Amino acid sequence: MSYREKLAWLMLGALVVSFGVYFAVAYSGSIEGLPNLRLLAVYAGAMALQLVILGVGRLYIGRTSGKEARAKPDERDRAIANRAGRRAYYVMMAGLVFTGVYLPFVEAGWHIVHAALLTYVIAEVVRYWAVLSAYRKGWHA
Repeated sequence: MSYREKLAWLMLGALVVSFGVYFAVAYSGSIEGLPNLRLLAVYAGAMALQLVILGVGRLYIGRTSGKEARAKPDERDRAIANRAGRRAYYVMMAGLVFTGVYLPFVEAGWHIVHAALLTYVIAEVVRYWAVLSAYRKGWHA
């Protein structure tokens, strides 16, 4: 497995774990109106968890990958990243149109905030999944 593929797995795992914890805790009780300091604290904890996972993971992957970790991305790596970014962009735009145009008429407060946050998470999952698929299947631009 290449260094960039390992990083994509790390990013995907950290994203799913940290936001999985956030949404599980956020929806385990009643959601109060804005501002809700308990939810902000849960979010801060989830982001701290994500930073720890990414920091420890990058350190480990960097140390075990040797010279490959210091190599600059080649044209294939850049093409894969660009193509995956385009796929994630369409997901992000669709989610933000839904969140910004439709939801304000039917929901309020934290439901809109969570929809926007979930849009970001889904777009990033799509991006990293596309990167992983490209490395696994030999996807070329």
